[in-house]
Amino acid sequence: MNWLSHPPRLHARHWRLEWVTMLVVGILVATMMAGIVGQLLLDGTSAGSGPHATFLRLLMGLLGLQVSGLGLIHVFLRQHGHGWASGFGLRMEPRAMAWGVAVAAASVLVAYPMEEGIVWLLKAAGRTPEPQASVRFLQSAPAWQQALIGFLAVVPAALVEEALFRGVLYSAGRDAGYRRLALVGSSLLFGLAHGHVPTLLPLTLFGAALAWTYERTGSLLACCIAHAGFNLVGLMVAITGMGLPKPG
Repeated sequence: MNWLSHPPRLHARHWRLEWVTMLVVGILVATMMAGIVGQLLLDGTSAGSGPHATFLRLLMGLLGLQVSGLGLIHVFLRQHGHGWASGFGLRMEPRAMAWGVAVAAASVLVAYPMEEGIVWLLKAAGRTPEPQASVRFLQSAPAWQQALIGFLAVVPAALVEEALFRGVLYSAGRDAGYRRLALVGSSLLFGLAHGHVPTLLPLTLFGAALAWTYERTGSLLACCIAHAGFNLVGLMVAITGMGLPKPG
């Protein structure tokens, strides 16, 4: 069966385009505002650079995305007559949980070696990519900062990003009759949103795997578990200094 033309479990939601647009713009604006507030706080102190400044920038960026994302997505769902469970299939189902664990494991085995290969190719071409700021920070941060940033990057990040990229953007394009374009577009946006060249291809493919998971299970819970598991591996790799930049 072609999953792109015959989705077995994911039902149409028919999100309204104007609300999809307002949701995306709202999250972008709120995230940028959080970054500006963080910078203003730094400008008012002597800690304009260094690890404490990096911590504050990461914290404000994550909170800006996640707090605004949770709030605006909640409003978005209510405007369509849905809650999180009915809108995204977020129910505690063993089948969805098993899918999430399996997809996380498979994606780690593919994406991390792929990223390492891309880094090797870039170095061979004379272009050594910088690790992500979050990875550099986690390798030397105090334990409590690692725990806080790590939690935000694993649990709420997975929920907000899956709700936005798979639950809203992919579903909106799919239900409008552009399933393949929605698959490619939402996955590519997911990769680009992380802003790191070596992770662009692995994360784009990971995004496609998550869309496939959403189609096959009809549950965003499976995607959230897969995403959280994937990010958790990256977090542990960054903290333990195993040399693999975190791709998620």
